[in-house]
Amino acid sequence: MPAPDLVPIPDPVPAPLTAAPAAGVVVPPGGDLEDPFLGDLLTDPGLQEIWAEGSAESRRLAAHFERLAVFWREMVIPEDASPGDPGGLDEYEAETLAVALALRCTRAVAFHRINDAHRATTGLPQCFARLAAGEFPVEWFTRLLRRTRLLSATDLAAVDAQVAAWSLDVTVEQYRRKLSHALARIEAAREIPAQHTAEGRRRVDLLPVGEDGIGCLQVTGPIPEILDLAQRLDAAARAVQDTQRRALEAGEPLPLDATGAVEAHGKPLSLARIRYELLTGATLDTDGVKVPGDRFRLTVTVPALTLLGISEEPGTLDGTIPVPASMARELAGDSEVWYRVLTDPATGAFLPLSADTYRPSKPMLEHLRLRHATCAVPGCTRASSWATECDHIQEYDHTNPARGGQTEIENLHLLCWMHHRLKTTGLLDPIRHPTPTTKPGVTQWEIRAGASVAVRDDTDLATPATIADLTAAWAAYQDHREQRALTIKHRKQQRGTPDPGDEPPARPSPYDEPPPF
Repeated sequence: MPAPDLVPIPDPVPAPLTAAPAAGVVVPPGGDLEDPFLGDLLTDPGLQEIWAEGSAESRRLAAHFERLAVFWREMVIPEDASPGDPGGLDEYEAETLAVALALRCTRAVAFHRINDAHRATTGLPQCFARLAAGEFPVEWFTRLLRRTRLLSATDLAAVDAQVAAWSLDVTVEQYRRKLSHALARIEAAREIPAQHTAEGRRRVDLLPVGEDGIGCLQVTGPIPEILDLAQRLDAAARAVQDTQRRALEAGEPLPLDATGAVEAHGKPLSLARIRYELLTGATLDTDGVKVPGDRFRLTVTVPALTLLGISEEPGTLDGTIPVPASMARELAGDSEVWYRVLTDPATGAFLPLSADTYRPSKPMLEHLRLRHATCAVPGCTRASSWATECDHIQEYDHTNPARGGQTEIENLHLLCWMHHRLKTTGLLDPIRHPTPTTKPGVTQWEIRAGASVAVRDDTDLATPATIADLTAAWAAYQDHREQRALTIKHRKQQRGTPDPGDEPPARPSPYDEPPPF
């Protein structure tokens, strides 16, 4: 079959319907009153409303893109750009933060939405016109944007012309197949940029953390290299598994059994588990480059009652990742040293420490990390554990420290290197509001791009819940004792005052003993 011509069509015309609809009946593309399935669809008022809502959603998305596209900038770094702000990147970053606040999303999500809006309005104008007219379904247009992110302007224009000419009276499966086929033809006919080739996309990513404290590390690269890695891991795992099996039979020392699982269960580990143990225990070859020590320890915050097994309140890993109570207790049991963290019992606010020097102490840095698990700038998700720098909110006066800018908890926060630079250049201006030490602190962020927001410090989420449970348990205990005393008093009044020895023993109750705290 010959390849379709990629000539733009100025005014795409939908395919005519095969049957004239009845008055007041909404006919979807491809609809036919004679069709037994679509005939039911056309006459159902509820489905007609859903269809109309879909068209309205398409028009709203088009209007949303038009508003967002205003904030897009072409980032071309000139040769004579200053090192402080190459090509206006700092101003663009400040605007992106302001958009993130308006969208109530992270900075990274706002960045991608702005770029998508620009590509939709300028790179796909014909398809965008059909979206604005309510013809292009939102899910279909979103897929088109996602699949064309890596295309050049020329290729994007060709896709726009071809897709805009399509009649949309097809199923979603047919649309996806047509789009994939069109993109495959374009990609096959062009030279792929080096950074978009399989070789250029080598990377390792930590995927978003799922439930129950489970994480995933993703390795991406050319398939021959990935297969080679998988085969080497599999060969090593099979050798270890075979040795474990033989050692169990001969009663010899077991290899790769740090947790004692092989000895306890009397059988070798699974191949999948051995691959995991080999990867996590591997030594990283940095070609002689010295790797600095960890700036922070890996912190697991666990309520005291969870450690005692009295509560199942989950712990928190690095301030952002919840972990089940059982996993928190296991991690705490494997640690040689525990660090006490003081929180306000009502609000969960982390109680501050004091210092009077320019350079913050290690306990102060740990407190700041508890207060902000990520960069303190709203919308930024860079982890404070390894991607931030300590900064004075009010600048420290080196010549006269007494005049302000003290190195104390209320005047410190952790910022990633980019937002630290934006604060230094004046594009971000934080103002710390005075609050009681038992309440979460508040920082007012003024963004030069025209946004202002007050952000409360992170708090320990487990403390208020634990205090509520303890308060309820104590109230129930007190109420039970009062009710029991009234019952005994009432019985004595009815029967007279009997000899204490004649009083039958009361049945035991879980409320007879005080709560375990």
